[in-house]
Amino acid sequence: MSVTEDTITDLLAGYLRDEGIRALTQISDTYPSGRSQPDWEIKSGGVFWGEAKWESSKWQGFGEARDYGQLPGASGSFLISYPDKLKQEGIQRGLTGDITESSLADYKYNCAFLRRDETTDMATLTLEEIPQWIKENTEERREAEADTDQVVDVLRQMARRLNEELQSAPEENLFRNVLGASTTDEEEAEAARETAGFLLINQITFYRVLSSNFEQFPELDADELDSPRDLSDYFERVLEKDYTPVFQFEIHDDLPQSSLDVLRDTIKSINGVSPERINHDVLGKVFHELIPKEARKKVAAYYTKNEAADILTHLAIDSADSRVIDPACGSGTLLASSYLRKKELLSTEFNAEVHDQFITNDLTGIDVMPFAAHLSCIHLALQAPIYETDEVNIGIADSTELRPGLSVNPLSFVLPESSEQRGLGDYSSGQSPDISEEKIEAGSTTLDAELGSTMELTTKDLVIMNPPFTRGESVARFSPDYKNKLKTRFDRRDQKGHLHGKMSYCSYFFFLADKFLEEGGRIAAVVPATVLNKKSDNGVRQMLVNEYDVEYVFAREDEPNYSEDTDLREVLIIARKDNTHDSDSGTAFVSHDGLDIDIDEIQTLAETTETGNSYNGNNFTLQKISLESLNVNNLFAPFLLTNRELNTCWEKLANGFELTNLESLDVGLIRGIGSNADGIMHVHPECSLNDPAAHTFGERDLFVLEEKSSDHVVARHRHTDETFTIPREDVAPNLRRYAGQKEMDLSDSLEYVVLNDNWDGAERYLELTDEDSIHYKWSDRVHKRRGHVALVRRVDLTAPGTHHLAYYSEENRLFNELLWVLPNATRQEGKILAAWFNSTFGWLQSFLYRVETRGAWLTWYRYIVKEYRVPRLSSLNEEDRERITSTFDDVKNAEAPSIYQQLALNTDPSELSEEQLNDIEEAYDGLTEILGGGFQSRRELDKAILDAGGVEQQDELLNELYRGLLYEIVSLKLMMD
Repeated sequence: MSVTEDTITDLLAGYLRDEGIRALTQISDTYPSGRSQPDWEIKSGGVFWGEAKWESSKWQGFGEARDYGQLPGASGSFLISYPDKLKQEGIQRGLTGDITESSLADYKYNCAFLRRDETTDMATLTLEEIPQWIKENTEERREAEADTDQVVDVLRQMARRLNEELQSAPEENLFRNVLGASTTDEEEAEAARETAGFLLINQITFYRVLSSNFEQFPELDADELDSPRDLSDYFERVLEKDYTPVFQFEIHDDLPQSSLDVLRDTIKSINGVSPERINHDVLGKVFHELIPKEARKKVAAYYTKNEAADILTHLAIDSADSRVIDPACGSGTLLASSYLRKKELLSTEFNAEVHDQFITNDLTGIDVMPFAAHLSCIHLALQAPIYETDEVNIGIADSTELRPGLSVNPLSFVLPESSEQRGLGDYSSGQSPDISEEKIEAGSTTLDAELGSTMELTTKDLVIMNPPFTRGESVARFSPDYKNKLKTRFDRRDQKGHLHGKMSYCSYFFFLADKFLEEGGRIAAVVPATVLNKKSDNGVRQMLVNEYDVEYVFAREDEPNYSEDTDLREVLIIARKDNTHDSDSGTAFVSHDGLDIDIDEIQTLAETTETGNSYNGNNFTLQKISLESLNVNNLFAPFLLTNRELNTCWEKLANGFELTNLESLDVGLIRGIGSNADGIMHVHPECSLNDPAAHTFGERDLFVLEEKSSDHVVARHRHTDETFTIPREDVAPNLRRYAGQKEMDLSDSLEYVVLNDNWDGAERYLELTDEDSIHYKWSDRVHKRRGHVALVRRVDLTAPGTHHLAYYSEENRLFNELLWVLPNATRQEGKILAAWFNSTFGWLQSFLYRVETRGAWLTWYRYIVKEYRVPRLSSLNEEDRERITSTFDDVKNAEAPSIYQQLALNTDPSELSEEQLNDIEEAYDGLTEILGGGFQSRRELDKAILDAGGVEQQDELLNELYRGLLYEIVSLKLMMD
C-alpha cells in the first residue's frame, strides 16, 4: 500500500470515530479560499475543518488551516502533522484498518488548533491523547498553549523555504544584510546565505506582533500582495517610527516574482501561528532560538544563556535607574535581562513612560553585525509589546573605537577592508553620512535605508557583555593595520603595559568598558576562563586587581560554558571600579553545579562571609578570598580543584624537598617541531618513519620503519611497499604522536625522522610524497628540538590514549609540537625529571597549573612550564638520585594504561561514596569494575619520590591522592561531555 497523507488520515479518522468523535475525511466540497478541500471535518460543538501534513511540510499546513478557520460557518480549524518516518516504516508495518492503533501508537504528532482572533493551541501528542485534546478544544474550549519548540520548528521550515527562493539573490546584498561586510570567507558566506531567510521571517513575524497592537500598522494581507517588493509598503510604515535594526534589511527585494506564492503561504502560516498572542517571554525565546545553531556558529554568534544573564544582572544592577551598555549585544539576552532586573527594582508602577525610558535612554546595545542588532532590537521591544517604541538604542559599529562623547548612527554599518578582521570594521563617527548612493567598494562606509536618530554615547553605571572570542580570537591573527588601530584606541592601556600582541580579542572589551565607567561603575562579563590565567591577558587582570574590586567570579562544575553551543570553558566576572582600595572586601569565587542557584543567598553570603572562609550551599560553593591572596597570574586557581584536600597532598610532598622553578635548572625549554613563522615546513609528516605498530596513521604518514642497524635504517612505503636504505647520520629518533604511547621510555621506539635528501634514493623517496625537496633548514630545526626528556604541552587528560605527561629517551629525540622539550637536560637529569613529572604528584601539579581551552583539552604555556616546581637537582644527594633513577629504570617500560585507569586501579572503591561511584561509571563505562585492581608501577614510582622527600605515612597520602585526582578527572570529563 502506498503511504500518503490520505492513508494516515483515513486510519486516524477511524480511530477517532471509535473514540466517539464524528470525524469525516475526503471532503468533496470546494471552498471560497480557493483550496480544493480540507482533509478533515469534525462536527462537535460547531464545525471544525482540519488539515493533515507530513511533519516536514507542516509550515504550509498552518496557512491552510488558518484559511479554513476564516470561512463562513467555521467554528475553528486544526492541523495534525504526521511523522515523516511513517512514509517508509508505514509500508513495512502493513498499515491496514484492523491494526490502526498498533501501527500509529508508537509515534507522536504535532497538533495545532486555531480559532479566529485567539491564541493557537499547540501540543505534541501520542495517539491516545489526540481524542481528548480534540474534545477539549471543540467542546470545552480549553486554554490555549503555545509550544515553543513547535513554533521554532515551523518558522525554521518557512525560513529554509525562503532561503531556497533566495538562491538567485545577489550575494553582496546577503552579505551586507547579515554580516555588514563583504567576505571572501566561504564559511561566513554560507552563513549569510543560510541566515537571510530567517531575518525575513523575523521581520514578518515581528510585523504581525506590531500590527496586532498598534492601529497605524495595517494587517499584512497575503492575498493583496502582487509582488514580494510590496512588503516595503508595510515595513516602511514601521521605519517611520523606527525599529530600524529590524526592518532596514530589504531581503524581500531579492525574492524573484516567482516566489510570490511561497511568500503568501509563509505570511498566512505565520498568521496561523498567531505570534501576537504568544506570551512575550515565550516569543522572545522563539526569536532567540530561531536561527539554527550551525548558522550562528559560522559567524561566531554565540548567545548567552538566559540563566547566566540573570546571574549577572541580579548582582550587578542595584537600581531601576541604572544605565547599561552592552558593546557586543548579540541577540540581546543581556540587555533583555537588564530590562527585567530594572523593572524588578522599580519603586513605582511600570508603564509606557518607564518602558520608553528603559528602551530609549537607559539601555544601549552595539554590535558589529547587522543581524545581531536586528535580534537585539526585537528582544528588547518584546519585553513590553503593548507599548509603542519610537526608538531603540541599538547601533551597528565596531565597539572598540567608541568612547563617551562620540555618537553612533543606528543605521550605519561597515564594509571593512578585506585585509582586516572580518566583521571588525571602521565606523567613522562625526561624519555626515552620504545616503545618496549606496557604495560597496572595499573600505567604504555604507548607510542604508532612512537616516535614524543619532545615539549620543555617555558614561554608564554598568557595562555588561559577552564579548567576541571566537574566529580569530587572538589579535596576532588580525591584520597589522587593525592591530595598530587597537593600540591607538587603547593607547593609555598600552602605555601601562597592559596590551599584548597575542592577547584575546575579548580582552580589549574590558579596556573599552573602563572608558565608559566612572568610579563605582561595574563590569559584568561572560568571558573564556583563559582570560584569568593566560599570560597574554595579564594586562586585563592587572587592571581588574589594581583598579577594581573584583566582587564575583563564577565557574560551573556541571558544564564548561555560560554561552550556548560552545565547549570553551567560561566564567562570569563582576567587578566594581575602585581606584582607592580603601578596604579589602574580598572576592567571592562561586563554583556551582547547574544554573538553578539561589542568587539572593549567594549575594548575602558574599557580603557577610569573612575572607579566608568558604561556604557550601545548595548546588554551590563560595570561597571568599582577599585581594592580597589573589594570584594575578592565575585568577582561575580557586576553581582548579573541587577537592581542596589535594592541595594538602601537594604541600606534604613539597615540604620534603628543596623546590625551585624549572627555569632555574638551566635544562632549556623549547616547543617541539611544528608551526613556524619563518615559512619553513611544519611537522613534515613525509619525513617521518613511523613505527609499523603505531597507535594510528594519518594520510600523510607514508613510511614505516622496516629495520634498523648501527649504520642505517630501512624505510618502507606503506602503500607501494618500496623500501629505502637511509644512513643513520641522515635520520634522527622521533616521536610522531604521544597518544597511545604506553611506555614512558621511548629509547626502543621504532620512529625516526629523515633529516635531508642527500642520500642515495632520496629523489625517488620524494617522488612518493607531496614535497619536491627537504628544506635545507629542516635538519637544524630538528636538532634544536631534540632532547632526552619532554613534557606534554597540550593534552586531553580524560582521553583513553593519554598515558603519561612526560617522556624519556636515551638518545636525543625529536618531539612534536604538542610537547615541551628540555634540550639541555643530561640523561640522569632527564630520568629524574621524567620520574617527577610522571609521578602522581607531577600529574597533580600539572592539573593545578592547567589552562582549560576547548572541551577537556588542557594546555600548559611556556610561562607556566617555566614556573613548574621541581626539586633543586643540586640539593639531591647521591642516594636520592639513585633511588629515583633506579626506580625509573624498573618501571619505564611498563605498559601503562591510561592515566585515569592507573588512578582507578590504585583507588579503593570502599573509600568512594555511592554518588562518586555513579559519577565514575557515568564518565567511563566499566571503570568501576577495575577499581582497586592495582597497578604496581604507579605506586612504586610515587613511593620513590616520597622516599626521596622523606615523607611519612605514604600509603594514607597516596590513597587520598589517587582517589582525589581520579574524581577530579571524572568531574572534568562529565563537565566537558
